[in-house]
Amino acid sequence: MDKKLDRILSGFSKQLIESVCESIRIPSLNAPPLGGAPYGREIARAAEHALSKAAGLGLRTVDLDGLVAWAEYGNGDETVLAMGHLDIVPPGDGWDWDPYAGRIEDGYILGRGAQDDKGPLFGTLYAMKAVAELGVPLRRKIRVVFGMDEETSKMRDVDAYLRHEGPPLMGFTPDGEFPVVNAEKGTIKFRARRVFDAFAIAGPRLLKIEGGEGLGSVPAKAAATLCCDQRGVANLRERLERFSAAHEWDVLFKADGDMLKIETTGKAAHATLPELGTNAVGRLLLLLAQACIEGEPGSYIDFLANILGIESDGNKLGIAAFDSHCGKLTLNLGKIEGDGAGVAVDVGIYIPANTMSFETVCEKVESAFGDQGATIEMLARVAPIYYSAESELVRTLQRAYRAATGEEPQLISMCGGTYSKRMPNMLPFGATFTGEDDRAHAANERVLVSNLLESTRIMAYAILEMAK
Repeated sequence: MDKKLDRILSGFSKQLIESVCESIRIPSLNAPPLGGAPYGREIARAAEHALSKAAGLGLRTVDLDGLVAWAEYGNGDETVLAMGHLDIVPPGDGWDWDPYAGRIEDGYILGRGAQDDKGPLFGTLYAMKAVAELGVPLRRKIRVVFGMDEETSKMRDVDAYLRHEGPPLMGFTPDGEFPVVNAEKGTIKFRARRVFDAFAIAGPRLLKIEGGEGLGSVPAKAAATLCCDQRGVANLRERLERFSAAHEWDVLFKADGDMLKIETTGKAAHATLPELGTNAVGRLLLLLAQACIEGEPGSYIDFLANILGIESDGNKLGIAAFDSHCGKLTLNLGKIEGDGAGVAVDVGIYIPANTMSFETVCEKVESAFGDQGATIEMLARVAPIYYSAESELVRTLQRAYRAATGEEPQLISMCGGTYSKRMPNMLPFGATFTGEDDRAHAANERVLVSNLLESTRIMAYAILEMAK
C-alpha cells in the first residue's frame, strides 16, 4: 500500500461525499434534446456540476458539445481513462425516502445514482486528483470521462468520444464489481408488437394493460382493466383473488360496474439481475391467463404468460444457457403496454460469453413471436466481452487491486451493459464489493459511505497503475 496516496485520498473524503450528494439532487433522467443539451436539460445540469467540481480541483476540463465531457491530468502521448455515467433510470415506486434526497443517513448516501453511477464516478474524479497530488512521474495522460447516455443503451456519448479522440490505451468503468471483471454478458433487447384484427364481443375483454418504466429494471408495478357484465365481474374477481391468494401475491382488485381493474406489485431490481426482484408484469400476465379473455388478445396474453411469465432463465423460449465462469442466461420482461387493439412488450436478454450465439437467440425469439403474429423490433444487440487472464488490461487491474488491498484478485464475470461493451480496451472495475447490498435500479438505492471511500481508494491505485 502507498501510505502517501492513502493520506491524500483521506483528505478528499468530505469533498467527495458532498459532490455525490449534490449530483444525486439533480434528476438526470434522459429527455428529448433541448438547445445545447442533447440528452435533456437535467443531464446537462449534472454534467455542468461535474465539470465545475473538476475545474475546482485544478483539472483541465473539456465539454464536447454536450455529448460527452471529461477532466484530465498529465501530458503523455497515450491516454488511460475511467468512464462512468451521470444519467440515471427512473426512480419507480416503493421508496422510503425521496429518490433525489442526496443526504446521509445511518452511514449511507441516499438516492438514485448513489451506486449507479454517480457515487463511483465522482470516486474516480477524486482518485485521479489524488494521483495528481502524489507528484510521481507519469508516462500517460489520465482522463475521467463523464458519460451521459449509458442507461438508454445507445451510448452516443461513447461514439462521440471515439470520433473525436479515438480509443484509450486502456481504461475501466466503475460500474461493475471487485475484484476484477474480465467478462460481461452480451445483450439483446427487443420490442414485440402484436396488433389484433378482431375484437371480442362477449366474455372478459382487455381494455388496457401497462407496467414497467423501461428495460433497465424489473417492473415493480403493473395494471390491467378488463370488461364484462357485472355478474361476470364478480365471478372473475373471485376466481382471480383465489389464484393470487394461493400464490401469496400482493394484488389489488377494483370493480366498477362492468369493469375490473387489477394492480399487481412486485419488487424492482436491476434488469440484468432479475432473480433479485419480483416481476409485477409477469405476475399480471399469469393472472390474466386465468381470466379467459376472449379473442386474439386472450390468446396472446396466454402466450406471453407461458413464454415469459415470472421465469427469468429463458427456458420457455428454448434459450437457457450456462457457463461456469460467466453464469447463466437471464431474461427480463421490462415493460408492457396495450389495449384491445394491440399489445407491445419490451424484453432484455443477457447472454453469457462462450455459450449461445446471438443468431440462435434471435432466431428462437423471432420464431416464437412470429408464430403469434407479432413483429420484432431489435432495440439493442451488443456482443459479450471476454478478456483472457493474460491480457495487459486484466493484469494491470489485478496488480492495482493487489497493491491496494493485499488480497489476491479473483477474476469474475458479471451481467450488465456497461461502457465496456462500446469503448475499446475497457473493463468494469468496482465499485461494488462482494456481498454488498446492491440496489442499483431498485427502490431505496443507497451506498455505504465507507464502501464508497474504499472503492475510491482502490480505483486510485488502478489509475496510478495504468498511467505510470
